[in-house]
Amino acid sequence: MRILTHERHRDAQGAEGSEARWQPADSFVTFLWFGLLTGWLDLGLILSWRALDPRVSTDMLRTNRHFVWMVPVSNVLIFILLGFLLAPLTRFCPKLGRWLALRLPVCLLCSALLFNIEGLYALASVILACGLASVIGPILERQRSGRFVRASLAAMGVGLLVVSAVTYERITSAERRAHSGNPSPASGTPNVLLIVLDDVRAASLSLYGHHLPTTPNLDRWARRGIVFSQAFATAPWTLPTHASLFTGRWPHELSVGPDRPLDSTFPTLAETLAHEGYATAGFVANTSYCNALYGLDRGFARYEDAYENQTVSLFETTRSSRLGRRLLQAFGHPIRGPIEVLSVRKTAEMLNRDVLDWVAARPAGQPFFAFLNYYDAHSPFVPPNGPQPRFGLGALPLAERIAIDQKYLDWKTGKLPASDGEAERIERDAINLYRDSYESCIAYLDHQLGILLDELDRRGTLANTLVIVTSDHGEHFSEHGLLGHGRSLYRREVHVPLVIIPTSRNSIARTVDEPISLRELPATVATCVGLGSRSPFPGRSLTRFLEQESTAVGEPSPVLCEVQHIESFAPSPGVPSSLGPVTSLVRWDRVYIRAHGGREELYDLIGDPIDAHNLANGPDKVVLDQFRETMDRICRLAPTPAAKTPAKTGSGTRVALLARPNRQGRR
Repeated sequence: MRILTHERHRDAQGAEGSEARWQPADSFVTFLWFGLLTGWLDLGLILSWRALDPRVSTDMLRTNRHFVWMVPVSNVLIFILLGFLLAPLTRFCPKLGRWLALRLPVCLLCSALLFNIEGLYALASVILACGLASVIGPILERQRSGRFVRASLAAMGVGLLVVSAVTYERITSAERRAHSGNPSPASGTPNVLLIVLDDVRAASLSLYGHHLPTTPNLDRWARRGIVFSQAFATAPWTLPTHASLFTGRWPHELSVGPDRPLDSTFPTLAETLAHEGYATAGFVANTSYCNALYGLDRGFARYEDAYENQTVSLFETTRSSRLGRRLLQAFGHPIRGPIEVLSVRKTAEMLNRDVLDWVAARPAGQPFFAFLNYYDAHSPFVPPNGPQPRFGLGALPLAERIAIDQKYLDWKTGKLPASDGEAERIERDAINLYRDSYESCIAYLDHQLGILLDELDRRGTLANTLVIVTSDHGEHFSEHGLLGHGRSLYRREVHVPLVIIPTSRNSIARTVDEPISLRELPATVATCVGLGSRSPFPGRSLTRFLEQESTAVGEPSPVLCEVQHIESFAPSPGVPSSLGPVTSLVRWDRVYIRAHGGREELYDLIGDPIDAHNLANGPDKVVLDQFRETMDRICRLAPTPAAKTPAKTGSGTRVALLARPNRQGRR
């Protein structure tokens, strides 16, 4: 296979003459041709698999937005580098250079494609690729394809330049183009700021009566709005609750799952507000289940998950391809693991900076919808440095906290035998450490929340901004014998804070004790911004509490919570979601839970806040019948969502233990 050989001599020269004429430029262009071919094939394989299989894998979460051009460019850069390295060898040993130039790039091409096969070991891929190269190389030596190679080289090169330029411009100008296509909003249309405190349970907030001063800033701002004392998430983990927050739909109506994104069946809040002329942006610190690949970015003109996913650099370009990641791995850079390990863990301070810069730069006079997902109270519960207080064992030096954590881990894994009394102390200390550290993280988060709202108020932005502060789920710290979340529908996992602060002209201070679902927030926002009958969201708007001085009258809305079967948990009677799906219904003054196998639980909403006393076996069978009928009716009337695969993992459902200290935003 000759690339730059002299076509006029191809019939006059034999094999030896051909080898003698092989020049360094021939090796370099051969590698360039194979690099372009590998890049296009690699990209085509990735796009084909994504089109055929919409499931989201852990590896996909660190996918740069520019991957369409980065993947082929990454392969080209690697091949060019090897071509440069081989060129001097070709000058001094043309025969060996020719032999390598017709086998090594084939081996790399096959390796790059084989690396895309999940479950195939890297070493096995390389061995198989070497075998293929040993077969294909001699075939290439016998080919006379110079014209084809030159023509295809030009076509692939020009095509890559065009795709790179078009894709880069399309991504970098997306927000500007979205704004230019927006209709003109009505005068006085309010801004909307939706803040989700990821993994923050209501029970740990001083706003909800907790004995520690965890949320003094939220307490202060809540006096300008409405506090809902019985607000419930639709699920005990991140993705389904956020999907409900954006669509107003129950989780069983939606397509979402641990490996399934939100599909386009139902409109989102961001889409709806964008059509009304809003500038829309999302800033998320939970870069796993709030990742854009899960479809939560639909309707946002700007959506930022992992910083690295939007960065254009040589490193990001190299790691965008499988071959590039293997090369980086050889130099000690990890290519697998939780996205929090592979990315900067974004703090509330970082998100504040990002959203404040965006609000200041948005088109003048255009209302905005900004969504923030704060992640600081999520495991591993290591609060960043700051002036906020530390509570209990969370105030210990880092080395002592790590020692308590490690001792508990050793005991749980059987590495540290302990007597009964000592075992109880080890477990008690660890649980206290996790809870105290968690609540210290909430204090940091509250401090940053106060900074954000105070700054927006100082700028005069809040005067015309509807602010909603809530959470997507809570956390268990040994209540019901559980640690983490996603495991059950007991209240420590689904009872969340909710504060709505109206615009200054509608300011009202009060507390609402009626149970409500976060599912009703899209309908609430639609009413507040004046959509009226144009609102596409189901549910009953919470504006009824903004408009009346007394508790709203009428039949209370049912409050449904759901968790599917989480197969990543070992089956255990103490972990309800490990055995099958669980559904709960909050209505009147009771909490009804139905688990896999028909197991039922009934709790007093007011008198039993930790669901300790099961009333299902009591004499009041009429109440149970009413709950059964209501739950069946809600699920029966719901639209059938797209097919789901069984859940294989939760969102942080295992309590994450203390990690090493944060450094420059990294865990």
